[in-house]
Parts: sequence; structure tokens; C-alpha cells
Amino acid sequence: MSFLLGLRARGVLDTATLRAFERVSRVEFVGHQYADLVHEDISLPIPCGQSQTSPGGLARMLSALGASSGDRILEIGTGSGYGTALLSHVGLSVVSLERYRSLAEAARTRFARLGFSNIRVLHADGMRGLANEGPFDRIIVQGSIEGDHEPLLEQLTPGGCLVGVLRAGHVTELTRWRRGEGSRSVEMDHFGRLDLPLLSKGMAEAL
Repeated sequence: MSFLLGLRARGVLDTATLRAFERVSRVEFVGHQYADLVHEDISLPIPCGQSQTSPGGLARMLSALGASSGDRILEIGTGSGYGTALLSHVGLSVVSLERYRSLAEAARTRFARLGFSNIRVLHADGMRGLANEGPFDRIIVQGSIEGDHEPLLEQLTPGGCLVGVLRAGHVTELTRWRRGEGSRSVEMDHFGRLDLPLLSKGMAEAL
């Protein structure tokens, strides 16, 4: 309960987001050595030199995403699967792309053990999206992006949105791109600074 109150205190008021955090236990997605830190609003290390975004950061991203129960969601960057599990509680289905094969396989095993039935994890280059299965109502990037993100915008439904951290030089800002209804126009909204690692392109060769 204190964990959810902490999220509320930091301005996270979206009911669907708070309910997702209530239902998903973070301890299932970190190593036992970090079990005493799961209720802290901090990033935690995961294999392959990656990190799990802090709960506060994830909550801000989910609130900006504004997914509803009928939405098909594409996630770029599965990681430990914690964010993926949260998304599964706010949308109809989630397809998650992970560039590290070992992380993708571990996430699949974890979801099967925990009984998540509306999640599919693929070992793929997330920055290319998944055009052959689009369009998607919502796309979320678990990392910061710079340069060309047009391929992801092209995979949105009219009215759909993409959420990620836009990197411009040393500035990283949580950003939402919303595709116009019945048009190719895109509106941008910014939600303040959020520091996430730069998302790498391609698939990892060794891991």
C-alpha cells in the first residue's frame, strides 16, 4: 500500500496504471539479491548489462501511454518483463520485442510460470517495429530514442500513440507522439525529464 501511495505522491493518478502496479509483484522480475529493494523507486540491474526502469518512471510512461482494455500494444525492449507485465493489465494484448535472446527467453519462461496469457515476446530489432503485425493502438519504447522513429509512427492506428524518451543532445524528455485521426499528422506532448539508456539498434550477436 505504501508503494502505491508513493506513486500517487509523485503525481501518478491514473487508475488503470495504479491498478496494474497493485496486481504485478516486482519481486518476480528481479534477482533474489535485490528483493529488499523492490519497493524503492530506483532502477535495478538485470542481465546483459541492462537495467529495469524505476517504478516511478514506468508509471509516468504508462500514464502518458493512456492505453485502454481493448488496445493492442507493441513494446520495444522487454528487459526483465516487469513493464510488459504491467502493460498486460492495461491493454488487450502485448507484443514485446527484445534484442537480447537470453532476456527474451527468460521473459517467456517467467510469463508462462506466472500465467500471463496475453503477452508474446519476440527476439527482434525493436527499432524496426513489427510492421507485418501492425498497426498497433499503442507503442511504448523502454529507452531513449534519437533520430528517425518514423517506422514506429507508421505502425500506429489513426489516433494511436507512441511513448518514449526523446533524446536531444544531453536532454532526455518523456514524449508522446499521437497520430491524427484519418490523417498522417502527428502531435507531440512532453511530460518532463526522464533519464533512460539510449535504445540500441539491431539484435545482440553474443547474448
